[in-house]
Amino acid sequence: MNYIDTKYLHLVSSQLDCFKRKNDTLYNFRCPYCGDSQTNKNKARGYVFLKEGKFIFKCHNCGTGSSIANLIKHVNPEIHRQYVAEKFVNNKRQEYKPDKKPIEFKKRNYHQKTPLKALKKVSQLSPEHPAKKYVENRKIPTVAHRKLFYAPKFASFVNSIIPNKLNEKYNEPRLIIPFFDEDEKLFGFQGRAFGKSDIKYITIMLEDKPKIFGLDEADKRKRVYVTEGPIDSLFLPNALAMAGSDFDSFLEKNLIKDVVVVYDNESRSSQIISKITKTIDLGHKVVIWPNYLKEKDINDMVLSGRTPEQVLSIIQENTFEGIRAKAKLSEWRKV
Repeated sequence: MNYIDTKYLHLVSSQLDCFKRKNDTLYNFRCPYCGDSQTNKNKARGYVFLKEGKFIFKCHNCGTGSSIANLIKHVNPEIHRQYVAEKFVNNKRQEYKPDKKPIEFKKRNYHQKTPLKALKKVSQLSPEHPAKKYVENRKIPTVAHRKLFYAPKFASFVNSIIPNKLNEKYNEPRLIIPFFDEDEKLFGFQGRAFGKSDIKYITIMLEDKPKIFGLDEADKRKRVYVTEGPIDSLFLPNALAMAGSDFDSFLEKNLIKDVVVVYDNESRSSQIISKITKTIDLGHKVVIWPNYLKEKDINDMVLSGRTPEQVLSIIQENTFEGIRAKAKLSEWRKV
């Protein structure tokens, strides 16, 4: 539940002089109990840090120590009441432990009718395999390994499908991210380089269709999360990825009742701002990331120590639409 602590610490940060985030587990500011140095207004000796899995406060000037809850209460009682309420709800969720059942998912044998039958899924690779280690190091959920493939010689694989399509200099190992449509038909794929390459992603299209990843498994009757990149979508339930395509035009032709579009966390990118604005204007829900998040995308958030469940919770708490989405976007872009 540390993400709740950091969330509310950032909510009161405007009331903490010289507030600075050193890293995910260390924050520094002027002590709100003693007021810190009276002669040097830039001196900050109050710290919030992680100890034995919990955030605590300590002032190296007056010696005051407290829990994160008491610190928030001291700074802003109203925000503290919200903090206590969210902690209570979260504890109730954790108390409910449904019977554990094996993870069920749709069998994906339809790749056997496509050129992918010549390749192995990442789920079939040995634990020592470099591609397996790469995927595990990215902390991609194990259940998603079956959706990815490994091509030891990417150019040879591509040219076996479309003769003379790709230069042999790209005859290198690559991670294959396939695009299947709703009818389980392969219409394209991306090859992601493992190491240094002048082109990180190479996209090969077999049909003229929008580059949408995940159509074969998404349930349009439920809420659908839409990310920019396929790898980010693997951390969310019932998700699609745009993979460089114009998703708005796709939505116009494919009715999905409930869509939340999750753009990357790049508030200084004019291109991202323009895309979010257009998506809001078209009536879709969007995620406006909270300012305390510094990571660029979902995978980076998981690599920084957050669980996919925590990231999903952040997304749910920061999903907006209409006028409220525009107001939040205006705040976000100024950071």
